[in-house]
Amino acid sequence: MARLRPLLRSALTLTIFATSAMIGTTAMSGTATAAADPVIGQPCTAADLGKRYPFTKSATMTPTITHFKTFFVTSGTTGSQVVTLEHTNQIQVAVGTITQITANFNLGVLGSVQAFVNRTVTKTTSSTDRESTQMTWNFVAPGYYGLFKGTRKVTGEYGSINCGRVDKGGGQYATEWFERPGGAYTTYTVMEEGAIRCEDAVPPNSIMRQAQIQLGCDGAAAKERAAKQARQQADEPSTAERTAGNVVAPMAVPPGFTCESGTYRIGTPDRLLNWWNQDGTDEIRLQAWSSSSRAQWSLCQGPVSNGMTEHILITRYGDAKCLTLHSGETASEGGRLVEESCRTVDDRQRFYIYRDVPDSIKVGFQIKSTGFMAGQSVVANNQVVRQYSMGMADGTGTYLLEKVS
Repeated sequence: MARLRPLLRSALTLTIFATSAMIGTTAMSGTATAAADPVIGQPCTAADLGKRYPFTKSATMTPTITHFKTFFVTSGTTGSQVVTLEHTNQIQVAVGTITQITANFNLGVLGSVQAFVNRTVTKTTSSTDRESTQMTWNFVAPGYYGLFKGTRKVTGEYGSINCGRVDKGGGQYATEWFERPGGAYTTYTVMEEGAIRCEDAVPPNSIMRQAQIQLGCDGAAAKERAAKQARQQADEPSTAERTAGNVVAPMAVPPGFTCESGTYRIGTPDRLLNWWNQDGTDEIRLQAWSSSSRAQWSLCQGPVSNGMTEHILITRYGDAKCLTLHSGETASEGGRLVEESCRTVDDRQRFYIYRDVPDSIKVGFQIKSTGFMAGQSVVANNQVVRQYSMGMADGTGTYLLEKVS
């Protein structure tokens, strides 16, 4: 390796397990300010019911070759050479199933990952180059080389911290921060490039070592290709997963859900504005209270998933449609909540409800499909109800779920 251009030092594959320290969105700057972040088990207030914060539970760093080319240098062909590298792997930044990293929560996840692994990671909508690429290398000795570009793929699990009612036992309840499910994330560190030979001594589990394997130095190249193909096949969604959610539920109420008697209105804590559809569009907006059935909702409970009961909300007006996250805005910060025909399987129509202590009707709503919280840009008449990845920082994602009949 003394004859090659110096490379960035490669680190061992790192698996980090969750610690008790919580890392929030401020970790994006590389400095964790845990004192300002919510901590599981600490009290929260009713104003926090519509909020959500990320934290990193685990991280694994895996050296990954993204571009590669074998190159044979004879004694007469040393010197500077331009070599075209072929694409071998693509890494795409993702938080859960979302690859468009625009929401505050997703940015917060990647920021907390960076602080967690103490290494710069990509925190934007990005992927490694999937096309062939050229690099210029100065070969000072003949030999059989593997030219490469690579990075450390960072994968792991993230969690969510929400505020809600906690049963303390003995008939006692409190409103506290508690852990909720998150999902998996993928990102990557800075890109590296270089050239390697089989006779070069390199650190184990490094990017250079991965390049040696791809060069075939120990006969493991075929095994790596087979493992890659198996991973790709495992990542492909099944036909059932692709088609789920397209069946309209008969009689509005999906199987497995039971509706409570009477109806509810959902409104701001001052009771001046409520969720309903006044202007003939499908959008749910903040409007002044009316006795119209447009402003009345049936609350239906279904199965328990991720530790909480799923709910659907059915408008009592007209065709009795379900509250739904807009299909074209599932990954969008500010995606609209609308009313659509109720479906037997559709997580855009499933909600988790975070409640205050008993006898309080203050709640926060979370969309199951995205984990985002319900809110609006400002509390004003005719504002559309939307989803926000971390909820509303000013507490305006807290609503009253009030029975009216």
